[in-house]
Amino acid sequence: MSRSAVDGAVERLCRLGLLEVVEGNEVFAIAPEAAIDRLTDLRLQQLHRDLRGITQSHRLVGELRAAQEPGAVPTESIERLRDAMAVRERIDRLTLFARREIVSAQPSADHEHPALLRALRRGVRVRTVVASEALHREPMLSRMRSLAQQGAEVRVVDRLGEHMLVFDGRIAVVSEDAADASHDVLVVQEGGLVKSIGALFDKIWDCARVPVDAGRPVASSPTDSERQILTLMCQVGKDEAGARAMGVSVRTYRRRIAELLAALGAGNRAQAALIARERGWI
Repeated sequence: MSRSAVDGAVERLCRLGLLEVVEGNEVFAIAPEAAIDRLTDLRLQQLHRDLRGITQSHRLVGELRAAQEPGAVPTESIERLRDAMAVRERIDRLTLFARREIVSAQPSADHEHPALLRALRRGVRVRTVVASEALHREPMLSRMRSLAQQGAEVRVVDRLGEHMLVFDGRIAVVSEDAADASHDVLVVQEGGLVKSIGALFDKIWDCARVPVDAGRPVASSPTDSERQILTLMCQVGKDEAGARAMGVSVRTYRRRIAELLAALGAGNRAQAALIARERGWI
């Protein structure tokens, strides 16, 4: 690399807080665990900024309510469902007749999971975004895994203020209460509003990330040995030191790290540390 390229890289890493420059222009990398925490915080801050500008559920519902005013759009274009059974039946019916794509944003566990599985088996594309908090609850995690195993595209965001479904880009279902989509639901068929709802979903989708364990069964907690390896991997700079701490050879230590990375579905040690932190393992 040229000197200018090196200087540019060092400057950027310093801005990120990953390098420290001391007297004499000596450059030191911060501890791996601190670097992971720093990068995670920066990413979460950016996601929160993006999502604050995207997930404006009250504004969206306000626009839909305004559209319900006399003369705004034909009355049959927006329908309000207040009964939980009516909501379930309508969603099931819309899912049954979907032919191309169903997109959904789900802050919490929902009831359309069986219908989505049937749609996937018919070849309908399914994209769904869920709040990461919901995946900490086993029922929701199992649902997302089964959808992913059947071919659904699943992504997660840290916070989600919308509950919406869009069928073939023609009909949208929006809940007024993100925490409870079982009643007070608006079924929208007016083209412009459906297009706006779809665009909102696309923005949420673009900011979302793929869950590391979607579609793959994982252990609910690590063994004592796995937890020790994860801790050493974050705290010890060299494999030789980690192997000594565990009382095994360097070859065995590296093999066990490789096995742990494979179990976590991680491509490298930094990613494995992030995944383990998300699960509360370390």
